[in-house]
Amino acid sequence: MSEEKRTPPAPRWTFPKREGSGDKTWARLGDEWRALDGVIEGHRIYVKWTYTDDGRSHLSGLHLSDVPITADLLRAIQVGRLENAGQNMANAMLDFLNDLIPLRREKGEDPDAFADRVAKYYKMFSGISSKPAKMISETSGVPLATVHGWIREARLRGKLPPGKRGKAG
Repeated sequence: MSEEKRTPPAPRWTFPKREGSGDKTWARLGDEWRALDGVIEGHRIYVKWTYTDDGRSHLSGLHLSDVPITADLLRAIQVGRLENAGQNMANAMLDFLNDLIPLRREKGEDPDAFADRVAKYYKMFSGISSKPAKMISETSGVPLATVHGWIREARLRGKLPPGKRGKAG
């Protein structure tokens, strides 16, 4: 019998959750960055993708910290796989958005409960767009000014942090 040489499987990459992670590097980089474990054994890397209007992703940032950067290390990072991971995330998000229930204020709904829903939608959309209010407006079929009012109310109720001019989040 002949023995076939098998290529070892690629290491499993995982996207840790941001909430409660206590990751100071991630906090410093900002919300548009994602942490990724498993790319470099024993180290976490941070990646950022830019998304085009047609839903395509492009790797636009790679951050390594607390690891000696060598030519061998950089060659070992599978950039194509990182690009695909961004595209897979974009496709999953687009599928999710297509099934998303439009955001609307229901008569008699508790204002805090609605502000919670607005904050959840805003956080979801700000992860894939620099214009989350516009995306909420388009997917929900409500005027952009209305969405801006909802976001303002959510901020006033403490469901979202204070806004920063020119930056979603």
